[in-house]
Amino acid sequence: MSRLSATGAPMRAPSSRPTAKAKAKKAVTAQDRLKARTLFFRRVKRSLKPGLWVLAGIVVVTFIVQGIRAIPSAPAKAVPVQTTSSFARFTAAAGFRVASIKIIGAENTAPSAIQAALGAKVGDPIFGISVKDAASRVAQVGSVQSAIVERELPATLVVSITERAAFAIWQTGSGTSPQFVLIDKSGNVIANQDAAAAKRRDPNLLLLVGQGAPQHAAALKAELSAYPSISSRIAAAEWVDGLRWNLTLKVGTVVKLPMNDAPTALAQLARLQSSMELLDRPVEAIDMRLPGRMVVHPYPSDAASPTMKAAGHT
Repeated sequence: MSRLSATGAPMRAPSSRPTAKAKAKKAVTAQDRLKARTLFFRRVKRSLKPGLWVLAGIVVVTFIVQGIRAIPSAPAKAVPVQTTSSFARFTAAAGFRVASIKIIGAENTAPSAIQAALGAKVGDPIFGISVKDAASRVAQVGSVQSAIVERELPATLVVSITERAAFAIWQTGSGTSPQFVLIDKSGNVIANQDAAAAKRRDPNLLLLVGQGAPQHAAALKAELSAYPSISSRIAAAEWVDGLRWNLTLKVGTVVKLPMNDAPTALAQLARLQSSMELLDRPVEAIDMRLPGRMVVHPYPSDAASPTMKAAGHT
């Protein structure tokens, strides 16, 4: 039943359908939600910008690293910027040029010889140099056994070398004008080295005489290493006729080793040194060339031994 209003007109029940005002309110609410979502995405974009810069930096660094890995195939010599690779030109423009060259391990090798073999100079594009080829050239320097060339970015080349160790001194040339050169353990001559300076640094360097002596020196020193009482008294060793050794002691005595089985002769000599100090006696020669025999030659009665002569001058 309808209710009557104060005027007597019947009153209607409120409708459940939304009014135009309610619809407008809902539309505004939906629009506000859309704006909030848009605002959220804008904030996300702003926060991503630093990350994009970082990502771009990673890409550039990766490109440079890949270029560095490809450098070993570059030309052997550093070439001018206008003719070198585009990567070398690009990095040179960014400041990657040789500003200093650091040499490590060169105690007896002239730095100028290493720099000449390196093929690089201050101002060259640091990525225009093949470090592999440069190291190969440095290793060809006479006193260098091996070499490593590295880049210390942004502007330094580091050359690390291992020098060939002096094993002995070899006397070459005639008796009137002898020359002395250093050799390594393999018997190879170490070029451009001062033998006299090496002898001062290491007084125990053995003096070798005779054609082919360097190639047999390692075997001799290995045999002598078992007998310190003999090796400490040797001043020089002469390779005779390509067959055997004559050992000249510091007191002037010459020990003539046999062609075959020199270790047996050295063992016998060591026993005699222990029992009667034979190597310290003033004798001219000890001949051990014949198996099972030893002939000791004293100085002639009318001649003084080198030891006696030295004592007479003191």
